[in-house]
Amino acid sequence: MALLRSAIAAALMVWALTACASGTSSLKDFVADGAAPKRGMAIAVLPFENLSAHPHAGQIVAQLIATELYNRRLFTQVEESEVRRRLVEKRLDGKELGRETVAREAADALAVDAVLVGSVQDFGYRYGLRPDPAVAATVRLVGRDGTVRWGGSFGEVGGAMSGAGDTVTAIAQKLAATVADRLAARTAP
Repeated sequence: MALLRSAIAAALMVWALTACASGTSSLKDFVADGAAPKRGMAIAVLPFENLSAHPHAGQIVAQLIATELYNRRLFTQVEESEVRRRLVEKRLDGKELGRETVAREAADALAVDAVLVGSVQDFGYRYGLRPDPAVAATVRLVGRDGTVRWGGSFGEVGGAMSGAGDTVTAIAQKLAATVADRLAARTAP
């Protein structure tokens, strides 16, 4: 009986350590009825709004997602420096780009079918019993007509205890890949 209790206790400890050591993901996404993104459409990834404590989190996450989308060759993308140039030219820089009305103006100014906008809510380490890197963002693909064609909420928490040495950057890259994968899965041919 003592041996059985020891075995159960050991199994529970291994399970608890494994649960603590591994990272977690959360995601929820949707696609608009009759307005699914289409492969090959022209898009621009706009700078994301930064709601985190990190001063450049919005820019970092937007660039990572843009790179992941480019690598998948889903869409025709306007290059980041051209996006910035045109936003300044049309006096849209500094505006709340995530708002649908402003996103629609940006899509017109950039001559694209849709713009990818979003916000970053978390970008850093969570402290408590252990420091875990965490990144969370919401992302929307807004059409030129103002329709939200696709959107989602994404979160990644690394497992600092796993020995893998997860960093905030690694977790942000994982989140960007997840966003690109989900958008690809929801894109019509």
